[in-house]
Amino acid sequence: MKLEIPTELRGKELGKYLSDKLDEIADSICQDPDELEKFVKRWNGGFHSYSINNTILIWLQKPEAIENPLIAGYKAWQGKGRQVNKGEQSVRILAPRSKKIVEENGDVSYIVTGYFPVSVFHVSQTTGDPIDDDLGCPDLISGDVDFETMVRACPFPVHIKDGLGLSNGNTDGKTINIAKKTNKSSMAATLAHEWAHALMHFKEPGVLFETDGTSVKELEAECCSFIVCSAIGIKNEKSRLYIANWGGNASEIRHRGKTILSTAESIIRKISIYP
Repeated sequence: MKLEIPTELRGKELGKYLSDKLDEIADSICQDPDELEKFVKRWNGGFHSYSINNTILIWLQKPEAIENPLIAGYKAWQGKGRQVNKGEQSVRILAPRSKKIVEENGDVSYIVTGYFPVSVFHVSQTTGDPIDDDLGCPDLISGDVDFETMVRACPFPVHIKDGLGLSNGNTDGKTINIAKKTNKSSMAATLAHEWAHALMHFKEPGVLFETDGTSVKELEAECCSFIVCSAIGIKNEKSRLYIANWGGNASEIRHRGKTILSTAESIIRKISIYP
């Protein structure tokens, strides 16, 4: 599938078009473990400077970027000593529009209020100096991340426990409990699952969202676990089978694909900064 963007779209209309297409595509791949794994491996191979969601938009507009994921903005290419060739059509992605919030105590934070389209270009659309090896951040994630690293990276307290019965783990949105096992990879997959629950499914600690059914929440968390495991080199066949055999109605997770991908990406990036 290749995304053809109508040339007459500009500004907010273009942003909405890209966002709607991304919704549709993200929902679709989050229901197909093979497609999900393929996208994650490609992103893990060099596209870390862009979000997983924007990577999807890049691939759909510039399929050759799959094998050679070197993408940058016009000025970024100039900074690398390369010039975008005259007449090249840009690849359109979405950048966040943020609002600065100043608290009474002086603390400053930013919230995302929307997204707007920006232009980037593939290396094949440029000429100039040889490419530096660091473009695309290929070493951001290593494949040997272990369970202890994940525990240190997790923003929620993680407790390793015996006696969880048939459960591999659980969370109340404040803490995460993981069943003690000899298989650390299995524990890592469970931690990714519960971490995703804690991020996505609690309005406040201890209070679950009531808008989605339990099966949908489990699918979302299992998708996140699958993405995280794929990125850090863990083979997670349990998640693969769960996603592939899920019996729910696909419409139930409509517009959730982008959230699933973004949540998984946030976990991966957290893990990547811990030795």
